[in-house]
Amino acid sequence: MSSNRAKAKPLNPRQLSEALEAFVDTLLPGDSLFPAASQVGAQHVLAERLRAHHGNDAVERLVTRLAEGGKDFVALSSQERARSVRRLERDEPTLFAFVRAATYFAYYQHPSVVRAVRKLGHDYNDAPQPQGYAMPAFDPEVNAPKHRRGFYKKTEEMAPVDTSALDDLLAGLPRYPRHG
Repeated sequence: MSSNRAKAKPLNPRQLSEALEAFVDTLLPGDSLFPAASQVGAQHVLAERLRAHHGNDAVERLVTRLAEGGKDFVALSSQERARSVRRLERDEPTLFAFVRAATYFAYYQHPSVVRAVRKLGHDYNDAPQPQGYAMPAFDPEVNAPKHRRGFYKKTEEMAPVDTSALDDLLAGLPRYPRHG
């Protein structure tokens, strides 16, 4: 992992915060209906997740990776920021997947974003349970598997499976009590 800020002095908290704001807004810039990611605080959740899963210096390492051509991420044009984010995605796909997911999860659970999605006419809950999503009744003609793997069985046709032959294999593992 090369650093574009090799030998540079450490970034201060304000610089880190501004860079994370610019990063999340590059991923989710917002529009007339949706707020930008930084407006809902996605950068704060991202910082927490980075520190929790990648160490206390993870935010600075990310911001350093986003710098390009000796310029800090915040100083880049929107096109340069997009190019920097694509470079991160290409060079460090695991890290990119993590920061993208953390940012998206933080964003799409925020009440203002939930309201924006609903304004588009979608049935959208910030947490699908306990309400769940309305679903049509199961129709075996439409919903049963067509790929000839597995099969559909009506609930009333279900029967318990005897797992007693697995007792030796499962010895020492917590088990549900047997009934009957």
